[in-house]
Amino acid sequence: IFLSMTFMPFAMAQETAGSAEKTDKTRNVDPSKEYPTSEMPEDSYLAKFHAIDVAEKLISRNLEQIYLLNVIVQNFDKDGGKKWKGEYDEIYAGYKKAMEYYYKRNIIYSRVELENNREKIRGLMKKMSEQYRDDTQGMLNKCADRILALHLDAKTKSDPNKNDQLFQNQLRLRISYGQFDDAASCFTDNNFEGSLYHFRVAKSYAIRILEDLVEV
Repeated sequence: IFLSMTFMPFAMAQETAGSAEKTDKTRNVDPSKEYPTSEMPEDSYLAKFHAIDVAEKLISRNLEQIYLLNVIVQNFDKDGGKKWKGEYDEIYAGYKKAMEYYYKRNIIYSRVELENNREKIRGLMKKMSEQYRDDTQGMLNKCADRILALHLDAKTKSDPNKNDQLFQNQLRLRISYGQFDDAASCFTDNNFEGSLYHFRVAKSYAIRILEDLVEV
C-alpha cells in the first residue's frame, strides 16, 4: 500500500507531463479563448508572481486529495463507485488541464484551473463524507444492538472468551464513536478531507465489530 501511495503522485505527474508534451506537438492552445471576457483573469507581473505561489501549492495539495478520491472510488461499494466515477474523472481531467497550462508557462490560467479543480474536489469530498456518515451511523446502530445482546447473554459472565469478546468490542465501539464525532466536527467546519479520514476509521472499527459478533 505504501509503495502504491508514493508511486501514484510520481506516475500521475509523469502521465501529465507526457500528455502536455504530446499536446504541445499537436496543437497550440490559447487559454484566453476558453474564458468569457467577464471571467478573464488579471494578466500582470504581480498577478503572475502571485499565481506561481498559488499554483505550486495547489499542484501538490490537489494531487494528494485526488489520490484519496481515487482510493475511495476504487474501494467503495459498486453503486457508490459508479455514482462518483464520473465526477472523479472530471476532476482528474481538470487537474491534467491545469498541469498542461503550467508546463506551457501559462501560469495564470494554470492557477485558475487548479482553483476550480480544488472546488470540485471539495464538492465530491462533501458528497462522499455524507455517504460515509449515513452508512457508518447505520452500522454503529447495529454494533450497539449486538454488543447489548452479548452483554445480556447469561453465558457472557461465565465464559471467559465471551467476556473478553464483550470487552474488546465495547472498546472498539467507543473508538468508533469517537472517530465518528471527530468526523462530524470536521464536516461542520467544512474540513471534508478530515471528515473522510475519521469516518473511514469509524467505519473500519464498525466492520470489525459486526464481523466479530456476526452470530450474536
